[in-house]
Amino acid sequence: MISGIWIPLVTPFRSGHVDLDALRTLADSYVAQGASGIVALGTTAEAALLTDSERDVVLKTIIETTAGRLPVIVGVGGLDTRAFQREITRLESLNVTGYLVSAPAYICPDQAGLKWHFDKIAASTERPLVLYNVPHRTGVSIEPETVRHLTAHRHIVAIKECAPEHFDQLRKLPIDVLCGTDEAFYDALKAGATGGILASAHVCTPLFVRILRLFASGRRTAARELFANLQPVIRTVFGAPNPSAIKVMLAYEGVIRPDVRAPIMPVKAELEARLRDAHLLLQRLKADEIGNLNVDAVVREHAL
Repeated sequence: MISGIWIPLVTPFRSGHVDLDALRTLADSYVAQGASGIVALGTTAEAALLTDSERDVVLKTIIETTAGRLPVIVGVGGLDTRAFQREITRLESLNVTGYLVSAPAYICPDQAGLKWHFDKIAASTERPLVLYNVPHRTGVSIEPETVRHLTAHRHIVAIKECAPEHFDQLRKLPIDVLCGTDEAFYDALKAGATGGILASAHVCTPLFVRILRLFASGRRTAARELFANLQPVIRTVFGAPNPSAIKVMLAYEGVIRPDVRAPIMPVKAELEARLRDAHLLLQRLKADEIGNLNVDAVVREHAL
């Protein structure tokens, strides 16, 4: 099972170059914060804007830093299925857990074409594959019936689903569902999702982990209330093209610089003011949850 909260890790920059020291610090921090894994070289990593050599060094740095403490899945995307296959073949020599694979962008194949695409990908590796349904980026949706066909491949084990209208249909299929739309995370859990690959979790991993654990333990009201309290933060960090606002929030923590690579632009002053407010709200939520965890610990101790 692929489950829990996965971080689609950003790529820190400093003066136009990849900041490897910041990348190591960032990747290492999510081990202690309770993340279940890292997705490297995804959309949030600005992977399409990295050179081949930069992608190589970013991935190798993440693998070396996590050192088996967290599984690492690599994002694979593009236009041509054959290029997807070549990239996977190139990555097979590295110690990665598996691949997050999207539909071919811009081409907009029909569902038969998507079946062909993913059948070819599945034949390129025996490692676990996570389908990535992100219609607003690729221009085409992987429909649930297509997913049903693809589950015939035993190593297609999960889907990152960004279309909430698919949640209920996917719960009937033998595949793990990871929420890819942060604002719909609680709805995904209600529909049987096992976790999420969530960009906003960069700044609140423990809170998402807490929501997931509350839900799994049957404390759904508490999970729903915590998620509702977190929603203003989630909405604010998606107030600009990803990952510019998330990088600003991480910069407030002193972890990385807020630098992005064009054509992604720095956040505007109005949004930065709202991000400061969101950061203060997030600090209060984290403090409140530490108090709640302490109360839970006392209750468990008295129950023994």
